[in-house]
Amino acid sequence: MKRRSFLNVVGNTFPLLYFPSKGIAANDRLQIAAIGVGGKGGSDLQQIARHGELVAACDISDKKLNYALRKFPQAAKFSDYREMISHMGNKIDVLSISTPDHTHAHAAQLAMSQNIHLFIQTPLAHTVWEIEYLDKMAKQTKVCTQLGLQNWASDEFRMAVEYLQSGALGYIEEIHVWTNRPVWPQSPIISKRPAESQAVPGGLNWDAFIGPAEMRKFHQIYQPYNWRGWRSFGSGALGDVGPHLLSLPVSGCNLSNPHTVTSILSGPVNKETYSAWGIVKFDFDAQSQPGNIPLFWYEGRIGFLAQKSTGQVNIPSLDLFLGHAASPNGCLIRGTKGTLFSPSIHCKNWQVNLGRKWLNPTELAMPSAKFSRNGRGDAGLKDELVLAIRNGQKDLALANFRNTKSLNEIIVLGNISLLAGGKFGWYSENDISDRKDVNTMITKPYREGWEI
Repeated sequence: MKRRSFLNVVGNTFPLLYFPSKGIAANDRLQIAAIGVGGKGGSDLQQIARHGELVAACDISDKKLNYALRKFPQAAKFSDYREMISHMGNKIDVLSISTPDHTHAHAAQLAMSQNIHLFIQTPLAHTVWEIEYLDKMAKQTKVCTQLGLQNWASDEFRMAVEYLQSGALGYIEEIHVWTNRPVWPQSPIISKRPAESQAVPGGLNWDAFIGPAEMRKFHQIYQPYNWRGWRSFGSGALGDVGPHLLSLPVSGCNLSNPHTVTSILSGPVNKETYSAWGIVKFDFDAQSQPGNIPLFWYEGRIGFLAQKSTGQVNIPSLDLFLGHAASPNGCLIRGTKGTLFSPSIHCKNWQVNLGRKWLNPTELAMPSAKFSRNGRGDAGLKDELVLAIRNGQKDLALANFRNTKSLNEIIVLGNISLLAGGKFGWYSENDISDRKDVNTMITKPYREGWEI
């Protein structure tokens, strides 16, 4: 759907969904709820619950839900978030969503329709269309939003963004970002759904796990973790660590809306799972310099055929590291005056080579600070979201939907490239490419009762 038509549809729909903002005084205790409370969702719940009263929580697993709520006996329990939002939406001020990727947008739109403020784990959504929808809906309501980008609350990360935006590296010539993910099975190890069915374990809401996706028989191959490799539920390596690894170059180099996306290398492709290796090239129009900025994304191990096999490490040329040891995950940003290297997923540790040796930030001429300092990492993200809510200022939550929209679209377009192969032009004004097969991947069908 072209952007103009899409906005017309959204504009005609939102007046039916809009609710007045809930007034929250400075000393009011926030009413908090959470969807997905196992693993990362458990720590999200603990961190955000410090800011008020946990009134409800939802998880498809009774076992995980009971464990997460052992210190919150007053919280109502649900296994289907639709029921929780329907029954308790008017009692919830803030909602944490830490579910598989395919349910992010559906849960978020239900919450925003009741003017509930949102914290969502990365990636924001599963398709380009969903990203556009959530961004537009957040803009039209008074909801404050925050994406689970822990590095954005790191002082070291904010310093790196400031350093890049100052132009200290000169004109950006190329960017390389890589990961050793996936570390879960997907193509070519798994290329189709298992033929056999298994009994659904007691206390597991399988229908709620499937959510908007096409119904299939239960099998332990899908969850609790390996859903990341399945196209119906996850977003592969790009969706897992891409939001963190790409944050520094996208923010620091002011990248948005690639004009072309090219699949340089991809492992075997099928209809069910993502491939275990690939290289994607994104070409961006430079915002503050002449020419084009290419960004290369590398994932997995080439020839990865079994979980214990190593395969060929899929990273940039070792010459680009300028004597530094290569890392399993990281990014390299090459400019006309120097190179910035970060060997960590969250881009907190970084150094710069200006021609002679690698220098730490304390050894560099740093620009004046543009961003406030947080320094609390993951917990700091929740602190900033609450600050934004209490002050009625959306931008106080730095990783809000508006600021992270381009980052999330890059992730989805990268996965489309790996699946479709070849090269396509991208026209962000209309959210459309120059290839019909690519355009079919901009959105997806939804199961009845789970529509967006």
